[in-house]
Amino acid sequence: MKQNLTFIPPVIASTESKLNTEAFDTSVEAFENQEYLKSFYSLLDYINGEFRTKYGNVQGNEFHIPHGSIVVNIKLDNEKLSITAPFVSLPEKGRIPLLRQVAGLNFNAMDLSRIYLKNNQLTFEYTCPIQLINPYKIYYILEEICHTGDKYDDEFETKFDAQRIYEPKITPYSAADINRIYKALQICCKECLEAIKYFEPSRKYGYIWNIIDTTMMKFMYFAQPQGQLLNDMQKAICAMDREDLPLPEIVAHGKAVIEKLQQMSKEELAENLYYVETFIPAKRRSNLQNIQENFEDSYKKISHYMESEDYMTACIMMLYKFYEMYYYNNLQEDVNKVAADALQKSSAQPWEKAAPILYAAMEAIMEDELDEYDSDEEDDEEDDEEEESNGADMNQYMQNIQAMQQQMMQGKGMQDYLQQVQILQQQMLSGQISVEEYTAKVQKLVAKNFGN
Repeated sequence: MKQNLTFIPPVIASTESKLNTEAFDTSVEAFENQEYLKSFYSLLDYINGEFRTKYGNVQGNEFHIPHGSIVVNIKLDNEKLSITAPFVSLPEKGRIPLLRQVAGLNFNAMDLSRIYLKNNQLTFEYTCPIQLINPYKIYYILEEICHTGDKYDDEFETKFDAQRIYEPKITPYSAADINRIYKALQICCKECLEAIKYFEPSRKYGYIWNIIDTTMMKFMYFAQPQGQLLNDMQKAICAMDREDLPLPEIVAHGKAVIEKLQQMSKEELAENLYYVETFIPAKRRSNLQNIQENFEDSYKKISHYMESEDYMTACIMMLYKFYEMYYYNNLQEDVNKVAADALQKSSAQPWEKAAPILYAAMEAIMEDELDEYDSDEEDDEEDDEEEESNGADMNQYMQNIQAMQQQMMQGKGMQDYLQQVQILQQQMLSGQISVEEYTAKVQKLVAKNFGN
């Protein structure tokens, strides 16, 4: 393995949180002053400033807010707060295993709200006196209901044939985005499996673990899937951290997940690629201090590897930390700009070239020098002469694909070019041509069509 992994631009460029922290402070202050209705209204404004007018009634005492395939119904007055969210209808057969799993959720996965069976329907419920609507607690309850409902609706439908009560309002990805994501997934899986093959003979399971987990989180980063695929990937990523199994067994399971992803058809993938209305964000709002604390131990080790010129190990560790950061956070824009820039410029580059680029970005984050970060400095030092690199070619290819998709969507006639690229892509993935031959042919097409 001689080069860094390929960077794939995400379908949503910015993941910055929309949470309004000032509104939350207002909510806390109002609660402490016993202004309970104002406290709740400010809590909704903290989540999204449009929710009160978009989903509330004129009186301001009822709200019906969608989150995926559930609708959270909220009623409040001067006496109590009531939250309900109809979940799924029981199937005709196989109810016992489903109800057993629901009981497990009530006892093990949920703290304050509960799932009740009423009129053949499972419903989330929570009620409390108005004097107890502490904003920290209420947000947690809403998060608990939304995330549990979003996680298990697809699973209960798939495993037990349960029926959704509310069909989510979704917007499928464009055909261009689906094509791009499918091709990118093939490239990522191929890179991952080749890396596994490279490290397996020397039994370097730590490296393999990092590559597999990074590839999973990278897929979540650029594709942002929904539905059962989202659930399956979250379970797979969680399983990579199991401590009750030997490492070789964990990486074997992870490898099987990557192979399954690689074999997924475009149609199967497309079923889980869409935008959907949400109430509570799936990820936490990022905080620079928390990111720095999470990076700290790895940063010390990475610095040591950089000093000893072990650029491959340094890169693998940095890739993992960056994609882990994206996986768990709605990332603030200043950090996102630095990280995405470094990932793009180091994409599929030789280790010795990629490592300084990634390290400069991590150093900027750790030293809180985000405004001063400029990876072009490293580029100027190292790129006086153009290097021919398969990695650089592949990165350029992904950038060209993005530009072509935009042009095609704007009606500038790129069909012939795309068809030729797709043929070459299929030839590479099927082994008819090598990566070197593929990238060289793509370059010629780019030069012919765009003059680059």
